[in-house]
Amino acid sequence: MFAMQSWVVILIIAGITLTSADEDPLFTDSLLTPDKNVTISFSPPFIINGLTSDVDITCSFTRDLIPAMTSIFSLVIAHSSTTDQPLYSYVASVNALEGHAHNISHDVEVISGLIDNQGESSLHIRFKYPDSNLTGLYVCEVQGFDQIGKPVTKYAKVKLMPTNINDLFHQINNLQSNLTEANANLSLLQNSFNAMQSCMSRKDEYINKLTNQSNFYSPVFFNGHSYYMTQKISRFFYAEAQNSCKLIGGYLAELDTQGEMDFFREYMIKMNIPYIFWSGATKQNGTWANEHSPDVRPLFDWAPGQPVNNSDTVCQCSFSANYWKLTACFCDVYDRSDLGYVCEVLDRC
Repeated sequence: MFAMQSWVVILIIAGITLTSADEDPLFTDSLLTPDKNVTISFSPPFIINGLTSDVDITCSFTRDLIPAMTSIFSLVIAHSSTTDQPLYSYVASVNALEGHAHNISHDVEVISGLIDNQGESSLHIRFKYPDSNLTGLYVCEVQGFDQIGKPVTKYAKVKLMPTNINDLFHQINNLQSNLTEANANLSLLQNSFNAMQSCMSRKDEYINKLTNQSNFYSPVFFNGHSYYMTQKISRFFYAEAQNSCKLIGGYLAELDTQGEMDFFREYMIKMNIPYIFWSGATKQNGTWANEHSPDVRPLFDWAPGQPVNNSDTVCQCSFSANYWKLTACFCDVYDRSDLGYVCEVLDRC
């Protein structure tokens, strides 16, 4: 008697599920209760109008070790073209009674359908040359019975919308009368992409070089720049230091604003480094200027009494005794054990 009642329930469900889309009552999101064992996916996961030849949709259900649904009767795919207040209609289904898939909407090609109460049940459909009418929300609906034979319905929902590249192709179609302009824009995009790739490759190269040069501390960062400070060295030659900084894509640090100087000073105090550091400015024709950015008028934070007017001290350095304020120094110093310099590298590509 119980088996006959179950089949009556099955036939009632079959009558609801397998009727045509025009005859089926529509349903809304308020009726949907998602379930983690129900999945619906697209391949590819987007539509590019005019370029996508087909889109496959797969609705599937996998049982838990302790299933809330002990037997599966049907899988149904439903669609709503609107996403703000969706109203769904059925597209395709498969049921255990007949054992094969049904095409309800006739806008799709049904590829396969299988109810497997021992493993995974699935329904696979395909759109040929889909257009925007087929975008929107899709629901995978699974109908079955729980352990006491009570009907249970579970859902999964996913959105299929045109990708942003669709807008690009739409613009290209509108610009067919001006292919030169369109090609120029595409060329600019390609050049920008190539430049970005080149920049990232250079950054990787700099990092590798620094890794091999163990005399540098780990970099610190300020306002889009990286600062690489040497560990203690026994000699300093200005030209040699500039070349070393160029190898990592930078230059001797140019502390030309009060904010940058304050950042540098705080870092040096935190590191508690007891030796002399050179930066990038030099005295040229009686005027102090940065080597790398000579057109920028710097705001040098000189120590009291500095810079001294001496033809031999035409490079710039700082040390803790002067609270890391700037001092005029010799450009070449050797036979000491308390020397170093700072390389500055622009981070932006």
